[in-house]
Amino acid sequence: MAETDATVVYLLGAMVPMLLAQPPGPHDRAHRAWRGLSPATTGPLWQPFRERFGVTLVDGFGSTETNLVIGSAPENQRPGRIGTLRKGFLAQAVDENLVPVPDGTPGELVVRSHRRFAFSTGYLGEPELPASPWHRTGDRVIRESDGWFRFVNRIKDVIRRRGENISSYDVESAVRTHPAVAQAAACPVASELAEDEVMVAVVPRPGRALDPGDLVRHCADELPDFAVPRYVDVVSELPLTETGKIRKAVLRARGTTAGTWDRTTHPTP
Repeated sequence: MAETDATVVYLLGAMVPMLLAQPPGPHDRAHRAWRGLSPATTGPLWQPFRERFGVTLVDGFGSTETNLVIGSAPENQRPGRIGTLRKGFLAQAVDENLVPVPDGTPGELVVRSHRRFAFSTGYLGEPELPASPWHRTGDRVIRESDGWFRFVNRIKDVIRRRGENISSYDVESAVRTHPAVAQAAACPVASELAEDEVMVAVVPRPGRALDPGDLVRHCADELPDFAVPRYVDVVSELPLTETGKIRKAVLRARGTTAGTWDRTTHPTP
């Protein structure tokens, strides 16, 4: 940002905790940036990021196929919310049968435009999708009664444990508030009970020791019991794509290892 004299920046959601985990220094404010578009950034990180770097975060929802559908102006943000519906679009949260769910209930986000052919109609070489005015996003959201939307998780990232659907996003948000955690990724791993167990892979902050038992106790204060991770895998780095997104498929395929901490064999008070 300093080299390009940028005033507005784009941040992938994972970059916010990554930057906050770095040691403070004079470079934190050695730039002119004052706005940062940062999708799916958890609410507790907004104020610390602004105080340290001088950048006010802006959230929203869009995709290559749809453009910006949900968002809000920088002066009208709610930390942890992706915004309200933009002019010219419609959006709903629906169940697995594509039936709208009540406000306050998690459901898949489906969106449409008032203009025909405003959205992508498909991909080259892939089967043509059934005609529908609604675009399925694959994201689970909650629409609040006043029209604001909150991101819950990617549907493919949901963890099913003890009959409950657990948002990996919520687990990661709780884990990242631990003072010794720099980065975190939650994913399902196989359970002896034919469902999922919650595993979290964590990268400690530089110079900090991370005690898995202490992390689990911290999560127990932030999450319902069924969502508290069973497994903690302390790693030096997370597998990332070229654009900095966590490759959870790699973590799921690897599963637990001999070095993975298991709270069933390390009871915590």
